[in-house]
Amino acid sequence: MNYESPELREQLAAEYVLGTMPLLVRRRFERLLGADPALRRVVEGWTTRLEPIDDTADELEPPERVWHAVERRLALPPVLEARPGWFASLAFWRGATLAAAAVAALALVYVAVQIPPPTPTLVVAILSDDKGDPGWIAQRDTGGDVAVAPIGKVAVDAGHALELWAIADGAPKPLGLLSPEPGRKLMLQASLVPASGVLAVSVEPAGGSPTGLPTGPVLYKGKLLPREP
Repeated sequence: MNYESPELREQLAAEYVLGTMPLLVRRRFERLLGADPALRRVVEGWTTRLEPIDDTADELEPPERVWHAVERRLALPPVLEARPGWFASLAFWRGATLAAAAVAALALVYVAVQIPPPTPTLVVAILSDDKGDPGWIAQRDTGGDVAVAPIGKVAVDAGHALELWAIADGAPKPLGLLSPEPGRKLMLQASLVPASGVLAVSVEPAGGSPTGLPTGPVLYKGKLLPREP
């Protein structure tokens, strides 16, 4: 694999920051990072660009059943009634130790038991503006479908819309209207996204292009990246 390819380096850096790399690939990539300062800068750039996505994620409160699972696994004794001198008692420190163990185990129980593993995804295109600043990311899931979402908030006035296009061996093909809000994805069936070519985003009237072809300026574009063998 040619790790000097700028497009491949961007793809791998984005997947590393998103956490979508398989474990073995991630370990190999981290070895590359240790010997490649330029690649580390690419990763740092993607970390900065994708930070707005973290802000859109809601905080999760572990459900009550998680605490019950922790108690069962640790076989915690019943809570003792407080008595004079409890701070200095053996029961207090034993309870404090068990409580600390419960908190430490909670994360393991919640992640390993309650939360299903994330669906692996593959970055297939990074759409950038004419300055080279990434604005959109396209990812393919294990079923082959592709999700296209903005990396940060994209400005567009109320009288216009952002439309996604696929360009491969012919005229541009409309794929749908995009939301400018981070976290809002346009889901595309696998058959709609070509194996190679370019994805592009243009400014169109509010309902989309009236002609079936781009009528406004193309603000973002990116080459579809090949799958990693």
